[in-house]
Order: sequence, then C-alpha cells, then structure tokens
Amino acid sequence: MLLAGTAFGLLAPSQTGWLTPVGTVFLQASQIVVMPFLICELIVGFGRLQVGTLPLLARRGGLVLLGLWLAAGVLVVVLPLFLPQLVTSEFFHAGLFEKPASADLLKIYVPENIFGALAADNFPAVVLFSSLLGVLLQGVPERDELLKPLSVIRALFKRLNKLVVLMIPYGIFALIARNVASLDVDDLIRMQGYLSLSLIAFVLLTLSALLAVTALTPVTPAQLWRVISGPLALTASSANLLIALPMLVTNLQEILPKATRADAGLAVAMGEELAPLVSLGYSLPTLGQVASLIFIPFAAWYVDQPLEPASTVSMLLRAIPASVSGIKAVVRQELLQLGLPIDLLQLVYINGEWLYRFEKVLSLEGLVVLAVLVYASGVGAWAPRFKRLLCGLVALVGLCAGLGSANRMILNAALRDTYRNDQRLLALTTTLSGGAPVELTGQQPIETVSLEAIKQRRVLRVGIRSDGLPWAYRNRQGRLVGFDMDLMGMLARDLGVKLEVLQAPISTLELWLKQGRLDLVAGGIQSSPQRAIRFELSRGYLPVHLALVVPDEKVKLLQNGQAVQLQRPVVLAVRDPDIISSGLEQELGRYLGGPSRPVQVSLVPNSSKEDFFSPEGQRRFDGLLTSAESGAAWAVMYPRTTLITPFGRDLTSELVVLVGGADSSLRRYINGWLTREVARGGVDRLFNYWILLKESKS
Repeated sequence: MLLAGTAFGLLAPSQTGWLTPVGTVFLQASQIVVMPFLICELIVGFGRLQVGTLPLLARRGGLVLLGLWLAAGVLVVVLPLFLPQLVTSEFFHAGLFEKPASADLLKIYVPENIFGALAADNFPAVVLFSSLLGVLLQGVPERDELLKPLSVIRALFKRLNKLVVLMIPYGIFALIARNVASLDVDDLIRMQGYLSLSLIAFVLLTLSALLAVTALTPVTPAQLWRVISGPLALTASSANLLIALPMLVTNLQEILPKATRADAGLAVAMGEELAPLVSLGYSLPTLGQVASLIFIPFAAWYVDQPLEPASTVSMLLRAIPASVSGIKAVVRQELLQLGLPIDLLQLVYINGEWLYRFEKVLSLEGLVVLAVLVYASGVGAWAPRFKRLLCGLVALVGLCAGLGSANRMILNAALRDTYRNDQRLLALTTTLSGGAPVELTGQQPIETVSLEAIKQRRVLRVGIRSDGLPWAYRNRQGRLVGFDMDLMGMLARDLGVKLEVLQAPISTLELWLKQGRLDLVAGGIQSSPQRAIRFELSRGYLPVHLALVVPDEKVKLLQNGQAVQLQRPVVLAVRDPDIISSGLEQELGRYLGGPSRPVQVSLVPNSSKEDFFSPEGQRRFDGLLTSAESGAAWAVMYPRTTLITPFGRDLTSELVVLVGGADSSLRRYINGWLTREVARGGVDRLFNYWILLKESKS
C-alpha cells in the first residue's frame, strides 16, 4: 500500500481529493483506541508489579534511554560539520512574528485537570497520571478487585485495536497518496541539505539500533522486523507514532517470549511490564526527538552561521528536556538562545513532511530498542557479543565519515550557484493587463491638482520613490514594477485615465508634489506625524511592521536583547527620515537591550541603498531600520544580510499615499477607493504576489 499510494499520488495527483475522508476516518479511529488502551495497560501493568520491581525497571530503562540520547546527540554534533558553505535569504512570511509559548514542562507533565489533558491528547500527563495510579495500586490490599475488571476492559480494547488494524492498509494508501500529491518540487530542492543530513542520521541510528539488539540479545533481525514492520508502515504514512503504540506493544508481547526463549513465568511478568515501559519511554524525550534537534545546527548553517561543536553540545543540554513540548517550540527557543534569525522557523514548515516522519520513525526504533533490551535483561536473556559490538561500532564510525564526506561533496556541487531568490524577485512582472505606464524624466510642468483636472487631462501623475523595493523597483527587463506600481495602475484604470510615473528620491518628490508638478506620491511611504503636517495623507492601505536588516555576522548581537555586548550605541541606517524621533530611539533601545538595560540607539538617515549595503556601509552601520515587508526583499537581494524582527508586531505603521493640491474631492475619492480595494481583497492579492511571492498573477 505504501508503493501503491506513492504511485497513485505521483500519477494522478488531481484524483486524490476523495481519499481525504478515508485518511481522516482512519486517523480518528486509530486515535480513539490509543488513550483508553494505554490507560488500562499502565494501571494494570504497574498495579501487578511486585514491590521493588519498579526501581529495577527504572534503572534498566534509564540506562538504555541515556544510551539512545547519547547516540543521537553525537550525530547532532558531528554530522553538521560535513555541511558545505551556503548563502541564502528568504522572502517575507507570517511566521516572522510567531512567538510560540515557551515550553512549560511542569504544565506538560502536571496539568491542572487530567480530563483536560486527556481531551487535549497531552500524552505525557496521561501517562504520568496512569502510571502513578498503577504504582499506588501496588500497596492497596484489595487491588485484585480493580485489576480484574480492568483486565477485562484491556482485553476488550485489544480486540478493538485488532479491528482498527484491519483498516491500516487502506489508511496508509490514502495518507501516502495525499502526501505525495501535495509535495512541492521547489520545497524539495530547498530542503535537500536537511534531507541528506537527516537521511545519514537515520541510516546510522537505524544500524546502531540493529547492532544494539542483535549484539546484546538473542533476538534476530527477522524477529525484529516482525516486531517493527507493521508499526513502522503506520508511523511512516501517518507521521503519528501514538496510534502505532498499541500494535507495537502487542507485537512485542507476542514475539519477544519466543525470540528469547524465556521461562514462561518470567515471560508473563515481563510482558506485563512492556506497555508501561513503552508508554513511559514515549512520554520522555525519545530517540527521534533528540535526533530531530539536528535541525537547529542545520538552520544555523542555512543562514551561513554554523555552530561550533561546543555550542551544539550546550544546545542539546538545554533542548533535550524541552523536546517533549514539540519541535516548533524547541526550535524557537534555541533560535533565540543562539542569536539566529527567528524567521528560520519557516524551515520547520518547509521541511515538515520529512521532519515529522524522521522524528516519529526514529522514536519508534528507539522504543523497540528500549523494550527489547529491558525485556531481555529482565528474563535473563542478556547475551552480549562484544566482538560483534566492537566491529559494528568501528564500521559505524567509518560509515559516518564516508557518508558525511560524500554528502559534503555532493551538496557542494549541487548547491553551487543555486541561490535564485533574487532572480525570482527580479523576474516578477505587473499583475495588470493593458499598456505599461508612461515613465517621465526630469521636472514636470506645474498644473492644477484636483479630481476634475485629472479627469479632464486624462492623466494621473504619480511620483514613485526611488529604491522602494518591493513597492516599486526595476525588474530584470528594466521595467518599473512593484506593489505600489500595480496599486496606482488599478487606481488610474478605475479613474479612466492614463498613468504617468516619475521615479526620484522622496525629498524631490515631496517638493514637486507641493509645487503641483505631481498629483500623488507613493512607493512604500509610511504614515508619520511629520508628514501629516506637511501633506494630505490618504487612509492607510497596508499595515507594516518595523524590523531590521543586519549583516549576517551581527545577527547574534541585535537579537534576543544581546546588543549590550556592543558596549557602544547601536547605529542604524534609516531610509525614511520622517520616522526618526527621540522617542523611537529610546523605544528601540529597550527592545534591543531589554527593559532593565536599554541600549543607546542612533538613527542615521541615508539617501540610497548603497549607503548601507556597500562594504563601507556594512562596517559603519549595525543594521537598516525598515519595514519587515520591505526588509525581507532587501535581504533577498543582498543574501549576506538577514532580516530580524526583534520588535515583533509591536512597532507598526501604515503605508499611505501623499495627495497633492487642496481638493478635498480628490482625497475623499482616493480614500473611498482604497477602502473598497481593501474590502474586495485587491490589496491582499497584491500582497500575496509582491511580498509573499505565493500567488500567480490574476
């Protein structure tokens, strides 16, 4: 079904829509069984344990877990060292301002309401609560009176689980077909660095798991495959390990007694411990969760800020305990801690399909190793073969070095000169049909500026700010394009007039607007009190958020309140002098240094992009203060810089159009027209096309 679903998704992607209900029913049916099944397994399993057995089980399982974490941690440190250099920058996206809540391990494991945790699928809390009930039940004299009905219920849920198992092939087919059909080729190209890195980690950890089981216990590879094959197919297709746990426990209970040839009494006793052991192993940091932390050094490499091994080790010590809260929360925590751009969170979404399967499948393998080693130790079937173990470790080290070196050479060749985001931006053309606007040069004659005058001469004269990327800029063909260019084109079309545009610095455009040489001025102009005094402003048509474009090497200093390390004022270039104020400088200082230790900020106006993006500008300025919506495009054009959002959504403004003349009818018309375009979704369509680069031209 895995192969059939893959083929169907590749050959007939448009026909996979009808499979969505099949996959949904399968996942929901599987989910229904899991919690009741495991609650009964945990209470009965722990309740039947003899007093004194639990500490022994914890020691055995704890040692195995530490070994699994160590194996994954070593690869997280070592494998990123084989990555080649990379230069990249990404477009604006909503995730720039996301602030997932920090991991609260206390609330995860000890919620206020256990029924709320059950409803929210808080597995660690349910496992801890059920395990505690089972442990406390050991000391209750009448425990058999509760264990007997629970055993009946457990048997009932086992039968229900077998019924759900019958759906697995069809569920796998539906899920795989839908996932394959939705794959984006561009995303596959962008994630190849992480894909190759995690594939090597997957191969090495899988072979390590196989070596640990076959070199330390009598379990054969064939028997191990019988244990893991069903849960593996289910986990890989659904990216959900939780629904595979009942099947895994059942397989372990059926196959391990035969594989270890254990005494019948010991086999029954240890079989009862398998469900609690697997459930506890799942609720603690798993092999997959630790291995998935390789994503963090990969993300650092992705922005050309590779981590030193010591930094990676420190990251692991912080991140492993928090990994049970989910990869998104841990990645955000560590990006901030390491001073990496928070917009790297988008890579979690880009790599999501592979990332979650990588984590869940490796977690499944880790749980199998945990269960087999502890079971073999408990039934006296521990059979270490040290020569095989030593030879296997040497082979794994050699394989790691060989695969890592090959990966570096292949990636280096594959990624050389592959940065194309700047070309994608320069390749954009107008979303409007019809003739291109007339581009004017030089000073224009003075004319009356009013709605009636514009209609009579049948021409709308608009000044466009120079270097207004992505609001107005020259594309690869040398044509003036951009968000505001299309917005003004739409306005001229609805007025029934031609559009004439003149590109110049903002100071020149403002002068000509006052003199009556232009009707309007646009191009990513932010509203400000200073402008409102000098000009008539339209209503805001797009909210924007202040952010910083900084050289890659200064990201750590200007993110997460680390600017105090500069021990001098933070010097920021500003393209728009009208937003500069002493109050803004003080506010920026609090964000960059922290409320209790604000830093001094100096805002310096600059007249062109070269003032900041030139080598001299990169040395002189610590960053460029601009909108995040615009700064993302600048970082794409200059990939040795990075957009960071230390202010979140707090410091916002709006883009406006400067209106010339003194005709209130013209201002009212423009405001009414902008209100209508916002309501109809015209502004959103332009935003998706020019800022997000997500939608094709309408």
